Amino acid sequence: MRTTSYSRTALMAVVLCFAAWGVPWAATQDLGVSEISGADYVPTRDANYTEIQSSAWEGKSLTAADLLSALPGIQAYKQGGLGSFQTVSIRGIAARNILICIDGVPLNDASGGAVNLGSIDLNQMEKVEVYKGNVPAKFGVSGIGGAVNFVTKNAVKKGGRVLAAYGNHNTWEGSFQVATPVTDSIMFASSFATRHSDNDYECTNRNGTQYNDEDDFTATRENAQYTDVSGNVQFRMLHGNGYFSTLAVTASRAESGNPGKEQNQTKVAKFVGESALIRYGLESVGYFDEKLFLYGALSARFDKNMSSSYYPLDHIGFGNNVFMDYGTATYKLVPELWMEFTPLNRLTGNTRIAYEWERAEARGNSKDWALDRKTFVGSGDLYYQLFKYAGLGGEGSTQVLKDRLHKGTFILPTGNRTLERAADRDATFAGRLYSKFGAATSPVTGEVSIGRFYQQPALMELYGTFPGAVSNPNLKREKATKFEATGMYKFPGNHTSFQATYFESHVEDGIYWLMSVELLRPENVARSLVRGVEMELNSSPTKFLDVVLRATLQKTKDRSHSNAYNGNKLPGEPDRSYYAEATLHLPFRFDFVWASDWRSVMYSDRANRTEQPAVATHRASLSYNPFENTRLTFSVNNITDEKYRNFYTPFPMPGREYKFTIIQGF
Repeated sequence: MRTTSYSRTALMAVVLCFAAWGVPWAATQDLGVSEISGADYVPTRDANYTEIQSSAWEGKSLTAADLLSALPGIQAYKQGGLGSFQTVSIRGIAARNILICIDGVPLNDASGGAVNLGSIDLNQMEKVEVYKGNVPAKFGVSGIGGAVNFVTKNAVKKGGRVLAAYGNHNTWEGSFQVATPVTDSIMFASSFATRHSDNDYECTNRNGTQYNDEDDFTATRENAQYTDVSGNVQFRMLHGNGYFSTLAVTASRAESGNPGKEQNQTKVAKFVGESALIRYGLESVGYFDEKLFLYGALSARFDKNMSSSYYPLDHIGFGNNVFMDYGTATYKLVPELWMEFTPLNRLTGNTRIAYEWERAEARGNSKDWALDRKTFVGSGDLYYQLFKYAGLGGEGSTQVLKDRLHKGTFILPTGNRTLERAADRDATFAGRLYSKFGAATSPVTGEVSIGRFYQQPALMELYGTFPGAVSNPNLKREKATKFEATGMYKFPGNHTSFQATYFESHVEDGIYWLMSVELLRPENVARSLVRGVEMELNSSPTKFLDVVLRATLQKTKDRSHSNAYNGNKLPGEPDRSYYAEATLHLPFRFDFVWASDWRSVMYSDRANRTEQPAVATHRASLSYNPFENTRLTFSVNNITDEKYRNFYTPFPMPGREYKFTIIQGF
């Protein structure tokens, strides 16, 4: 009965969006081009690429995971309110296999775990690039699950803006950006942002009896507060020979409480994360009648994450934080060269050569250890337009890496094995072939691709130590074969487009952490098959209305050799999910946005024993533009106050949330 109710609610939202299609309005306000208006999604001929502009999230109380999961084929996983651990999967590929970057520099580190999207402040970002079918050549090609690149505010256009927001649970945000010329040849940009929430929302406490609802009661989250600050400085310089160079420095710090689980709310457990990135890039002028462009960059990144783990008596205020304080520091250095060339009018290509050095070290009271990885990556792509309506392309990469253990020997956490040296890793080759159909002005376009991708185990999966975990130096690389076929139709007048994509992924030697005698150990035990269809309709039938409808229908299957899992659905992957959004450009400079999403039943474990019910959520925002560069927005998230749980942990999600935002551009 509950699932049926969710289905009806979602269906009503979709019908309302279609019904609103023909609503007439007497007048509208043209906001022009500014920092706070514009298209949310930039049209692109690449079927597997979407570019999201800042107007898609500003003032709408969205996290990075919320923003990405609005796209078809992407599922979001959250463990609470602002700043909580958040990830996404793409077309059934788990979050740990998705490359997450800021300005092209990967955030994925030696731990091998999924990148926490909750730590990314969208107020620092100019746009988000989403690659669903592959990791492009400029990032190395070899990843399995696709890539997401967050692009920070840049020093290209003069101006600036201030943002301030406040919501329930004492949630507030603030940011400031400015870009201005220093000289005729130097542009300077700087930004600062901060966020905070007490995260003291109400939730249902199951009182330690997960399957008995009679003794449940309402409780308030404790020790769940979150605060972060981040800053960015960038110089863009024009040199005398026509070259451009960019120097950017970014830093952030986040601190949050670790609230514990329901009846065992903690008092002192916490998490602290620090990060810094410096990047210098040099871009050439065009050579040979602008048929060749060169780009070079050097990036250096530092991350440190520290946790105070749970303690049996922490929930009544006691804890031995010195003894239980542990963490990891990682360093990464990446010099790279990139070349874009067009030797023939119909032939274009890119090639990239990069060297990556990564080091992970213990911090706090963790066992003293240090790990190094040196990686050489060569990647490239070529595309040839055979004739006006069809072309062929391909991309590929080669990856060679060498791991090193420090301290002379390395003892596994169980103490029963000592390693003198790291295991040798084979070279990795990945590639994809694709064909595009239709000219840029054609009403019908399409793309078909097939690729073979690999991903090496991370350093800490092979050799590192986590509390309660056992590393495995014998892990094999994960492998995937992926196929996609996409078609797009633009209706006459170019106000409406419909796109459908069929995708299929075969994954082998997937890494899972298995529990044995209260210890976790990574193993290559997973094989899986994912088949599905994505559909998306974008329409602006009048200048007063924009409508977006998206759907994902997929079938996931665990194909491991274990009888306990073979034939089951993959954890965290629903069979169906729908998304509908309508934007009304109202008279008197008002805009109203309504968005609804619904996902079907899914399971939280590989054995398919813990079922998560279907969930429907709705949000709305009303914006007012009293002046050209001023926007006031009031947003409501989770309007129906739906309370549900993340499937990884029992951390409950927030209920209804309110936020008021003001943005002033200058």
